[in-house]
Amino acid sequence: MPLTEFVPLLKELSHSDKLLLLHFLVVELLNESGLVPLDIHGKVASQGLHDSFEAAAVLAKALAEEKASMIEV
Repeated sequence: MPLTEFVPLLKELSHSDKLLLLHFLVVELLNESGLVPLDIHGKVASQGLHDSFEAAAVLAKALAEEKASMIEV
């Protein structure tokens, strides 16, 4: 079925159905491109840079080294 046949049907969808369709299409595109969507099986991924203890440790070490090098100068 060509896309031109879908357009009138899509215009009839409710606002919430359009949002669900948009979500579905984005997830499909991410899956096809090999990227991981933010929403995996109904669970929002909670791990990010703001939740990463390893990233915090690396940043703290870099800041301490920079502070130490500024004191030596």
